[in-house]
Amino acid sequence: MSSAAGLHPIKALWARRLVREKLAAEFNLMRERERDHRDEDSFLPPIQGSGRYTHDNLPSDTNFKVGKGIRRADDPPPHKVCIVGAGVAGLYIAMILDDLKIPNLTYEILEAGNRVGGRLYTYHFSDELHDYYDIGAMRYPKIDSMNRTFDLFKRTELPLIPYYLDGPNTPSLFNDRFFAQGSDPYHVSVKNGGSVPNNVVDNVDKLLNEAFSPYKTALAENFDKGFEKLMTVDDFSTREFLKRGGPDGTGAQYDFFAIQWMETQDTSTNLYDQAFSESVIDSFDFNDQVPWFCIDGGTSLLTDAMQTKISTEVETEKRVEGISIDRDSDEDGNMSVKCAGETEWRKGYSTVFNTTSLGCLGRMDLRGLNLHPSQKDAIRSLHYDHSVKVALKFSYPWWIKDCGITQGGIGSTDIPLRTCVYPSYNLDTPHDKPAVLLASYTWAQDASRMSSLVNKESPADENELVELVLQDLARLHAKNMTYEAIKASLITHHAYSWSHDPTTAGAFALFGPGQFSNLYPYLSRPAADSKFHIVGEASSAHHAWIVGALDSAYAALYRFFYRYEMWEAIDELKERWGDVAELESGEHGTAHLQVMMGKVGKKYQYKV
Repeated sequence: MSSAAGLHPIKALWARRLVREKLAAEFNLMRERERDHRDEDSFLPPIQGSGRYTHDNLPSDTNFKVGKGIRRADDPPPHKVCIVGAGVAGLYIAMILDDLKIPNLTYEILEAGNRVGGRLYTYHFSDELHDYYDIGAMRYPKIDSMNRTFDLFKRTELPLIPYYLDGPNTPSLFNDRFFAQGSDPYHVSVKNGGSVPNNVVDNVDKLLNEAFSPYKTALAENFDKGFEKLMTVDDFSTREFLKRGGPDGTGAQYDFFAIQWMETQDTSTNLYDQAFSESVIDSFDFNDQVPWFCIDGGTSLLTDAMQTKISTEVETEKRVEGISIDRDSDEDGNMSVKCAGETEWRKGYSTVFNTTSLGCLGRMDLRGLNLHPSQKDAIRSLHYDHSVKVALKFSYPWWIKDCGITQGGIGSTDIPLRTCVYPSYNLDTPHDKPAVLLASYTWAQDASRMSSLVNKESPADENELVELVLQDLARLHAKNMTYEAIKASLITHHAYSWSHDPTTAGAFALFGPGQFSNLYPYLSRPAADSKFHIVGEASSAHHAWIVGALDSAYAALYRFFYRYEMWEAIDELKERWGDVAELESGEHGTAHLQVMMGKVGKKYQYKV
């Protein structure tokens, strides 16, 4: 497959540097401890260069040259692996293990829910063509950092069609006014009786670019210097950065209403409480000038296809309650897993890959793993965003026939539905046939409020939700449609709130100020003698994307192979599945150090 490693995306470089910084800090603390306890043997390799570890003088991998060229033993020791979760990350691990055909290696997949796919979930109103909507992931930009996702599409032979981020005649309604040419079309500026500064109201994109570009330019020109610059504002939320004018107050400073308007035009309500560094790094990935795609038939086709390609049947409705390691045993298979409803622990695992969300992982009994305090902190505190989607099925595609919205795109507004998505997959639906509209897509606080109307137990009791969305659709499309006409064409609806789903406990990871720089290095590190791996988009630089889950799964497999000195498996992994840019392998990388830190005793663990 095409490798992203050689491209070194900024997100990957950022993740690598954070791991290096954290390892150096920990090694220095361990060195100090050893000086205070001279009777203990040091496990740290000899230091290079100065008397302290830094990000650029970490111990090299002494196994690198030894392992190269070593072939498999004819009868390698057996390894039984447990994969917790049958979302895209868990299935990807299984696909790779099957593809590499490692002798004496078996695996089990335990899924808490009654279906496979996790947050890749397509709801079908019927078996008719295009009578569905994607509750989870639904659109994919064709950019270098997403190569692994498109490689997976190719491996599973999925039908891709263009996804349109923008299209003709899509409405925009704010402050009860539709967009019109000219200054301040929504009448929110001070000069028109509002509160938004006059110089801000029409220049949101320009002003945000001015805030982000010094950091983006510095990272692109010289990553090390750019990294240092970005870290000076890593503890800032986007809102605080814009208010204070940067770390030293010399940049543009905006008042409350200016920032409110920027956020309203740029994203969802209160999303500017995320880390400023997240906003900067995210801006490298999102580009509406590149082609976007969706899966014709829904994203669930991906995990359905992945399931057909693995050799082991997924065990559904097997919710894991606990994971432990027997440190008194010298056996490789000293890991065990406890499933709800089963009286005995399942034993004999050499490694456990947990691919559930952190909210679900936090409900498990992990005391037997002796996790690093910062791993426990990450599991408990890492911020996950909300997401709610409401789809309405109508007797005909009135947005196409009556509103001229003929090529997809989105309608944007500040009323509760916030974003209306006109599907790209049903553009050719006959005008007298039923069609599905993603009437409301919300996240952050907007989703929290919308979710209060979603009745998971009894969708038939969602009358208030349906009525709200119908009224909002009528307001958003008032130039062409009436409430009565829209309601008369309604057939049925479906709504979903990811925060209501006990198998996810949230939609996707969205790091708060300081969280990525301090928690990511621990999330991406194995634990429990390097036999326990936290896998998924939250453990990746590309969180909130499918590619993040895939990258994390690949990286965890690499560390698993390294832990058991399966050098040929590593070679074949790279040859057949490429590289992951944020995983820094090789003689002077950090993957071997992460495995080492996952194996050290509890007495060496420090929170830094």
